This record gives sequence, C-alpha cells and structure tokens, in this order.
Amino acid sequence: MSGKRSRKRRLFTTQDLVVLALFAALVALSKVVLRMPLHVPGHSGITWMAILLVGRGLVRRPWAGTVLGFVSGIIAVAVVGGREGLLLWLKYLAPGAMMDLAALMSREHLGHPFVGAVAGAIANAAKLVTSLLVSLALGVPTGYLALGLGLSATTHVVFGALGGWLGTLVLRLLRRVDVPLLQTYAREEDVP
Repeated sequence: MSGKRSRKRRLFTTQDLVVLALFAALVALSKVVLRMPLHVPGHSGITWMAILLVGRGLVRRPWAGTVLGFVSGIIAVAVVGGREGLLLWLKYLAPGAMMDLAALMSREHLGHPFVGAVAGAIANAAKLVTSLLVSLALGVPTGYLALGLGLSATTHVVFGALGGWLGTLVLRLLRRVDVPLLQTYAREEDVP
C-alpha cells in the first residue's frame, strides 16, 4: 500500500436511503391520498411522476430511481392494492428505472423542464406498458386491453409529461431553499 487509504465508495448513504424511503412512501400514498376524480387513464402520473422526479433529482446516485420505485411498489402492495395483486410492485419499479435512465441520458439534468417532461412522459408510459404486461400475464382478455390502448397511451404520456414538468419546478425550488437536510442534495454539483 502506498500509505493512502483506499476508500470504497458506498452506493447509498443512510441519509440517501431515508430520503428515498420518504419519497417512496409519498409515491405510494399519493395514489390513495391525492385521488383526483378525473376518470382519465394515467391522470395519477401528474402526482406520481412529480414526486418520483423530485426524489430521484435529490438523490443523484445511480439506481436511486429504481430503489425508489421498488420500495414504493412494496409499500403499494401492502397499502394500496390493485388488480395486479402481488405483481403491483412492477408497476412502480418500471417508472423508477426510467427515471434512472433519464437521469443517465441527461447527465443528471432532471431539473431542466424539457428533460423533466420527457422523463415523466417516458416513466408514466412505462407504468402503462408494465400494467399491460402484468394484465396479459394474469390472463385479462387482450381485446379488452387493446380497445382503449391508444387513448390510454396518449393520456399517460401527457399526464406524465405534466407531472415531470411540475417535478422540475419543485426540484428547482428545493435547490433554492435553505433547508439544512436538503442542502446535502440540492446543492450537490458533483455527480458520483
């Protein structure tokens, strides 16, 4: 050894995991608490994608969105429920993974409105595709699914983009606010 301590870089700190867990709970509970009676497919993407983008934008580490999606999916299975049963967590994991991909492709510029809107649209569309695949795996008739798929895909993309754009506004605001806990994340310019 050359006298220098070799430091192993941890993927997540305890503080990262706490922030991700809090945002995961917000994502899962937003489905129940922030219900909007719009009766339009994908409308929950406004809140989902905004919260998901802010959480991933604050914890700027590889796999943070995937962890956020996975944990929110586990919480949703326990609290929210749905027709997917125990496979519901996949519907939450896919948008988280897409947020990671968007962060990677944009070089962690999730605070940019265009990037946020595209990330939200892709993540909400991934939720729809995952829901479709799970429904097919569970044996839901494909004619029923294909009937409203075009409109559903369009509304998922639109509401996801709106949610991503709103998430960028919140993320930018949090980066300006002087809250000690958030300063670790909000002003972090060096991306690991």
